[in-house]
Amino acid sequence: MNRSEYLRAWSAAHGFAEDREVAGIARWYLSLNYLLVRPLLILRLPPNLVTLFAPVLAAAALLADSALAIAFLILASLMVDGFDGAVAIIRGKSSAFGGVWDGIIDRVTELLWIGALYYAGISPALLLLIWVLVATQEYGRAKLNQLVGNHLGVVTVCERPVRGLLVALGFLGEFIVSGSLVWVALVWLALQAIAVTQFSVTARKLLR
Repeated sequence: MNRSEYLRAWSAAHGFAEDREVAGIARWYLSLNYLLVRPLLILRLPPNLVTLFAPVLAAAALLADSALAIAFLILASLMVDGFDGAVAIIRGKSSAFGGVWDGIIDRVTELLWIGALYYAGISPALLLLIWVLVATQEYGRAKLNQLVGNHLGVVTVCERPVRGLLVALGFLGEFIVSGSLVWVALVWLALQAIAVTQFSVTARKLLR
């Protein structure tokens, strides 16, 4: 499967219309995944095993003792997040169970990112608000898929790649200037609120 075929297959699997494909930063990210998973394809690792790479790296961030190391591990957990999907699509191993498993592990990984912020001293109340908004968006999307079929709904301003980048950049900023993480958490909260609003408006239109 070449890169163009992979991007078309990914777009179809994620609810894009037949005449549309993923674009922008997401397209660049997926194209990079397509190149980086080559060793995993040679090793013939099962996609459901590859899914576990992300939470293992995110959990390692909780044990790291420097902001720079935490930033690297969270960024790495974000980067490998798409490897399982790439392996599944390229090898033709996509499955309903794999989709459910991936969704569960995605939430675990994000909760570990929030755990890293908690251990860095960010207010539990602020982190709880962020998590409630993240869970609302992702549960809403899952429910929308159940009701109207395989439909992405809308690509919001605060999808998983943005969340992971915010946390990683926050720790990188903390390595340089103390207090950066608080501002990053507030930005995440604001963007997540906008994202939930975007999703809610789109879902309402689809369900009329």
